[in-house]
Amino acid sequence: MATKEDLTLAQVTALVRLNKKLKSLPTVRDGKQGPKGERGVPGPKGEKGEQGPKGEQGVKGEQGPKGIQGNKGIQGTKGDKGDNGTQILSGSDKPQTKQGVDGDFYVQKTPLIIYGPKKSSKWGEGIELTGKGEERRSELTVGGQLPGASSSSGSSATVSIGSVTTGNAGTNASVTNTGTSSAAVFNFTIPRGADGTNGTNGTNGSDGADGATGAQGPAGTAATIAIGTVTTGAAGSSATVTNAGTSNAAVLTFSIPKGDAGSNATVTAGAGISVSNGEVSIATDAVIDGGSF
Repeated sequence: MATKEDLTLAQVTALVRLNKKLKSLPTVRDGKQGPKGERGVPGPKGEKGEQGPKGEQGVKGEQGPKGIQGNKGIQGTKGDKGDNGTQILSGSDKPQTKQGVDGDFYVQKTPLIIYGPKKSSKWGEGIELTGKGEERRSELTVGGQLPGASSSSGSSATVSIGSVTTGNAGTNASVTNTGTSSAAVFNFTIPRGADGTNGTNGTNGSDGADGATGAQGPAGTAATIAIGTVTTGAAGSSATVTNAGTSNAAVLTFSIPKGDAGSNATVTAGAGISVSNGEVSIATDAVIDGGSF
């Protein structure tokens, strides 16, 4: 290698210029790795996140007031009158066929004879209530006494009512003497009349108007989307996006691939000067900016 004393002025000038040239070059920190390559093409746009869930239904409005009660229906037609009940008739003579109806009783005052119950429009044979050979003149007093004539032929007979019960409709009336011929106690069973036909039910009143609709409840909470981590993937890989949160509170995590590695830089400073793997080599016959080394 030449020493300082052997260098000419032109050579010294060329070395100074080379030194300045080298200082202007970018500093190489790692001789093996080239400079950073150009930024890769941006990855594709991530897919649209899922729609957040539907908000909760608002509180149900208060029930409207109860409608006014409809008018009362018209009263049904009155049912048919039931059959007449059994009655007890009386008279001085025997009962006539035209008197009374089936089921009635008849008390003849003189002599004291009871007929009945009438059946098939006939009174039938009566039951004498006094002893033979005794004649009694009196009027019937229910539950009381039958006073006799002023004759001294005997004491007056009495007639009283014991029990009166109601028999079923359509059955025959009956009378039973639970006393004696001179102190009769009659127990009556009188059938009730047939039930009248039920009247037609009145028409139902119309329904009241519906109450007003309650106010709408408040809207549900809106969904949220936040960005989580963004990492650099390997060159040539696909970009990805992942939801690390929930469907209504999304947290999106991105992975974006880096660009391809750049090639070694080429530096031309003159003849006899080269750069390889980040190292600069100068030949002994190098020519820098028109000068010789």
